[in-house]
Amino acid sequence: MENLRSQRAIQRDDVWAAADALLLEGKRPTIERVRQKIGRGSPNTVSPMLEEWFATLGPRMAQLKGSGTGPVAEEGRGTSAPAPVLQAAQALWDAAMHQAVDAAQAQLAQEREQLQAARQALHAEQNALAQEQAAMAQQRASLEQSLAVAHAQIKMQGARLAELEQGARQKDQFAAQQQQRLQALEQELFASRKARDEADRAHAEHLREQHAAAQAQQHRALQDIDRARQEAKQWMAAHRAEQEKLAKLEVDWHAERKALQLQAAEVEAQWSQSQTRAQQLQQDLQATMSQHAHQIALMDQQFHAQKSQLQRDIERLQADAASKLAVPKQVPDEAPYNPALSTGVRKPSSLAQSARSVRTVRKFARRGSRNLGG
Repeated sequence: MENLRSQRAIQRDDVWAAADALLLEGKRPTIERVRQKIGRGSPNTVSPMLEEWFATLGPRMAQLKGSGTGPVAEEGRGTSAPAPVLQAAQALWDAAMHQAVDAAQAQLAQEREQLQAARQALHAEQNALAQEQAAMAQQRASLEQSLAVAHAQIKMQGARLAELEQGARQKDQFAAQQQQRLQALEQELFASRKARDEADRAHAEHLREQHAAAQAQQHRALQDIDRARQEAKQWMAAHRAEQEKLAKLEVDWHAERKALQLQAAEVEAQWSQSQTRAQQLQQDLQATMSQHAHQIALMDQQFHAQKSQLQRDIERLQADAASKLAVPKQVPDEAPYNPALSTGVRKPSSLAQSARSVRTVRKFARRGSRNLGG
């Protein structure tokens, strides 16, 4: 089974023969064209063999230029390549070099444009952060002003509370005075009753002689007592009215004091929340600015590093191209037989190294674009 698979697999001779045929037809050998020319084979199998064919194209061209019509070394056999093949190969090499340089320069220009766009976006974001910081400062000033107004209101309410307390103390003093007056009236009434009793006892002995005078005096005393009772009743009613009014004022004072305390507590809570929010916003702003500054530094470092690498690769490619385009030394018509050429053993050429350098430049360019995009 393994032998059958190896017989059916595409050999390097098949790929190289198809590439030579395409080059003679004036077409650039590609993986798809070689597969169509052979009629079978996968891209993964054809690709490394075609790269080897491109790698040996330079020495074959140099040998053709040196000997005029010398043999072109291939794997396991020798063939003759006409002048159109040499010209087509030379044109293909020149086009590949120009395309690689142009692609590297275009990639560098694109990366410069992307970096400029990133810098503009960062500048816009910094402006937005500055505007947000100004809005936060304005909001903080507004909150401080509101707190000052709240403190002023609390101070006014405290003054009003002091006035109410002073009024309550004055009412307490008035009630105490009325109580003292009531006690004085009661003492006076008791003294009057005592005096009346004494007069009754004193006049009882003289009842007969002073019956008329006693009756008149008793009548006057009764009238005084009735008048004192009426005044006491009126004073008691007024005192009860004052007590009810004082109790109502005390209830209103306690309710107003409680409302002021609740309002002061709410204002203090709002102030504490505002302070916490302002500190959190300040911390978020500092963290965001630090993160963006770090990102800018990393992007600048990556850009300068990639720029230096691309410049070195372009200079190396240009040096390789200049060395390959230089005219080689003339080889005598009767060149000695070289066994390495007939056996198919090929040394690594600068053309293969140049092709690998082109691929390296493209990889670095793609990696730089991904880094800038990220």
